[in-house]
Amino acid sequence: MDFKSRLKEEMEYQNVQHKELAARTGIKPRALLTYVASNPSMPPADVAVKIAKALGVSVEYLVTGEDSLHSPEYAEIQEIITDLMHVPKPQLDALKKMIHSLV
Repeated sequence: MDFKSRLKEEMEYQNVQHKELAARTGIKPRALLTYVASNPSMPPADVAVKIAKALGVSVEYLVTGEDSLHSPEYAEIQEIITDLMHVPKPQLDALKKMIHSLV
């Protein structure tokens, strides 16, 4: 699997459309489409970082497919992180306090 395949897979997994990802990253939608097109180009490092951060994954994972956060042991944690990305700030702050009190 290559960058294009992992990016498409992650976007599908998170149910994120390219326009939404473009808005999250500040990358133009047309440019983002070039990374998932039939003849994709590899994004520059700074763009790959923006994409990875917006999806809550590492650049290493998107480029190589290897990352400790994508091991089976962390699958549940990754799912929670993905959900947290969609929680409004006031509720996120409350969740953060609850988590810190549990730890």
